[in-house]
Amino acid sequence: MTTKKDGDLMPLRNEISHVITKPSWDTYKSQALNNKRKHVETNKEYEMLFSPSFCFLVLKALWRIIDSKKQFELRSCKYKRMQLDLESNKLAKEIAGFLSTLSIIECSYYIGVLYTYLLPQKYKAEYGIYYTPPVIAERLLDLLGSEGVNWSKDSILDPACGGGAFLVPVANRILGDHRIKCIPAEERIRHLENHLSGIEIDEFAGWLTQVMLDVVTYQDACLIGRKMKNVVRHDDTIKYALKQNKSYQLIVGNPPYGRVTLNEELREAYSRSLYGHANMYGLFIDAALRMKSAEGFIGFVTPTSFMGGQYFSNLRNLLMQEAPPLDIDFITERSGVFDEVLQETCLTVFGPNDSKETSIHNIKTDTVGYRVNRVGTFQINEGTSPWFLPRDSSETKLIKKLNKMKTTLKDYGYKVSTGPLVWNRHKEQLDNVPQVGSFPIIWSHSIINGNFTFDYKNKKPKFINIQDEQDFLVCKQPVVLLQRTTSKEQQRRLISTVLPQDFLSEWDGAVIENHVNMIHSVDKQLLSPEALSLILSTTIVDRIFRCISGSVAVSASELHALPLPPLKKVLSIEDFIQQHNSNQISDEDLSRCVEQIVLKAYNLGG
Repeated sequence: MTTKKDGDLMPLRNEISHVITKPSWDTYKSQALNNKRKHVETNKEYEMLFSPSFCFLVLKALWRIIDSKKQFELRSCKYKRMQLDLESNKLAKEIAGFLSTLSIIECSYYIGVLYTYLLPQKYKAEYGIYYTPPVIAERLLDLLGSEGVNWSKDSILDPACGGGAFLVPVANRILGDHRIKCIPAEERIRHLENHLSGIEIDEFAGWLTQVMLDVVTYQDACLIGRKMKNVVRHDDTIKYALKQNKSYQLIVGNPPYGRVTLNEELREAYSRSLYGHANMYGLFIDAALRMKSAEGFIGFVTPTSFMGGQYFSNLRNLLMQEAPPLDIDFITERSGVFDEVLQETCLTVFGPNDSKETSIHNIKTDTVGYRVNRVGTFQINEGTSPWFLPRDSSETKLIKKLNKMKTTLKDYGYKVSTGPLVWNRHKEQLDNVPQVGSFPIIWSHSIINGNFTFDYKNKKPKFINIQDEQDFLVCKQPVVLLQRTTSKEQQRRLISTVLPQDFLSEWDGAVIENHVNMIHSVDKQLLSPEALSLILSTTIVDRIFRCISGSVAVSASELHALPLPPLKKVLSIEDFIQQHNSNQISDEDLSRCVEQIVLKAYNLGG
């Protein structure tokens, strides 16, 4: 702990450390996990109890370091706990000692991370818990400040405040504001109590947040002889937003991610922003719109999937009506920043925005800071269509050109459908060898480097026995196959090939599994499936798709919205396919020719 004068009671440091502490922290995390395994292996019922029980010991030890003069008791916490051994107590004290050397903001973050790290994986997945690193929280708060948030006056709510990743740095900013610094300690505490609020469905996580707020306000608490009142409400934000009347000038946080099943009443209440499956973070955005003041702001850390996915189409329309995005920061490097988060992530500020223009940056982060690169300012279309936004400044001109292009798959005479086979609904019909009346199953593994294969290396069944009234499962015509699930880190997002006619003729059809998109002709076929697959396989089209989609899913709605080159400018690809089929040109020559044709068709040279 940093040495201070006798009269200086402020524990920890206010600024973020510029010393990389992660290696030591990883060691402590590993030791804590091993300690958990030792306790849980004797009784699986302890798995849920270990994390709060151990983290309570850490906070208890940390509070003893901070409150060395024993001014206050650690804030009480009601939770079901388990008895931990001396080894656990010793490790908790060591971790507390390590945390006491950090800034207040870092300390709060690492405690939140430890708590979630030790929770059962199923629980984390169910509640979509991912805590925000300090550098990301600080960047979002900087954006909000630049848009006009007044830290000395505005009422502020974090609707998913577990761990204090935002409430703690917000409190730190309020107390650091020169207009707040000059008022007496009692008024400073009352100001926080009246202007700062949090909601958390996990009662223990909410307690962690309030304890860290006690740390932030410790110096003033000592001066006035009391700790601040509890500002964290144990509640379900999605339900609370429907019954509360108070409005806030700022709603900020990192809402939970993941699909959720709503009861009929909640689904009706949030119908304005729903289309199909509900996602927790989409519901939190809708809830925030209900709780913010007319001129207020929302600042959230979320996946980027709401910008393009069909499930978020009504939410996009609602946002453009009530609080269009003012700023979007795309996080371009997430390694070591968001543990276990696979989706592309962004920081977004929503608020009053009559121009419907959005300032876009990309940010590169590490454990101690971030670097901001300006991309530009862009107009976002109203309605339910995907937001077509660049992730890098090199894509600025590309986006402006593409916004003028209206050609889509529909103009090529094609439509996207999801493979109809949900295999686990037909387990009794699956087989590894063909039978009379069976058809081959086309899994995503059929698509390898632009080629089609039926030589699967995995152990999944290769055939399905089709029963009466299941003819709808069978594909009889050549279609473009495209992997339905990829990730931003893969070299390509659009991975396609063609289900060839000779394969269909051999088996009299095939059944396409649900993790494969099938792009099939619905009108007069204006372009062959082979030509379409080659177009989708070009570098430029893959790059364009990344400007629409940050989700791991390659959705039909995003593919339907994908701007494609005008049909008449790509018809010459058919000639090169014929030359390739007659062995006049190689695979490499064909790919190179298609790349050049598509670039020219987009008016991008080539």
